[in-house]
Amino acid sequence: MSNLFDDPARFRTVLEQLPVGVYILDRERRVRFWNRGAELITGYLAQEVMGKPCRDPLQHCDRLGRVLCQERCPVTATFHDGHAQQAFVFALHKQGHRIGVRVRTLPLVDAPDSVAGVAVTFEEALADSRPESLGRLMFGCLDPVTGIPSQRLTRAVLAESLAGLEQSHGGFGLLRIRVLGLDEFRSQHGPESVIPFLHTTAQTLRHTLDPENFLGRWGEDEFLAVLQSASPIRVAATAEKVWNLVLQSEVAWWGDRFLIDAVVAHTVARPGDTLESLFRDLRPSCAAAAVTDDPPGPVRG
Repeated sequence: MSNLFDDPARFRTVLEQLPVGVYILDRERRVRFWNRGAELITGYLAQEVMGKPCRDPLQHCDRLGRVLCQERCPVTATFHDGHAQQAFVFALHKQGHRIGVRVRTLPLVDAPDSVAGVAVTFEEALADSRPESLGRLMFGCLDPVTGIPSQRLTRAVLAESLAGLEQSHGGFGLLRIRVLGLDEFRSQHGPESVIPFLHTTAQTLRHTLDPENFLGRWGEDEFLAVLQSASPIRVAATAEKVWNLVLQSEVAWWGDRFLIDAVVAHTVARPGDTLESLFRDLRPSCAAAAVTDDPPGPVRG
């Protein structure tokens, strides 16, 4: 009779090959197991995280950019009450951008009312699900620095969206995202030095925005997002979420880690709007209004 179900090594192999991220924490919340799925989703290899506290590699935060630790952390909740938890959070990828993941926890109990560890499964929640026709349209029109649609294609999409307003009598939301401080950083370290900031920002935006929305390059340090929603409240909320998560993204540069700084402005397009009126009506999100344009500084602490 096969010993398949009596061989722990085979079960470990199954966990390694599952198409989702799986990691196991001990009582001190240090990583004791990290599967291939976790490597693919986060960019961190098992040898880079084994034995480390779970908060170090992933630095989970919520939609408001608040770092999830202590009472707001689903892992902490499972350790405290012994119950499984589910949550949608944003993890920090090894390359520095934020990715939305759905997290599920399972208590590992070694005695009644004694949680010896927690098993965590997670998977990326905002996969790139652009329609096939749009994917073909963008072939050859991607910006080589960021990997998202180029400024030329972004301008065409925006013009088409404006033209369609008269027929649909609807509207759409618009976000303009500008990364701050790159002019001085560029002058100090050379033009190639800002590429990681732009690429990381683009990846965070791509993982933050819903798949039906359009994201593209605009200016040298700017991005545009065309949103399907025309609700002023939803557009403003999206701008706030985008700003919070961009500011929780990081860039590694010659041994230092830099937080990204940005300003996000938003508006809603209505019939009769032009490109000029649309950009004239852009309003900074309330949190972004206080941001200064200083060059990036290393993360402290």
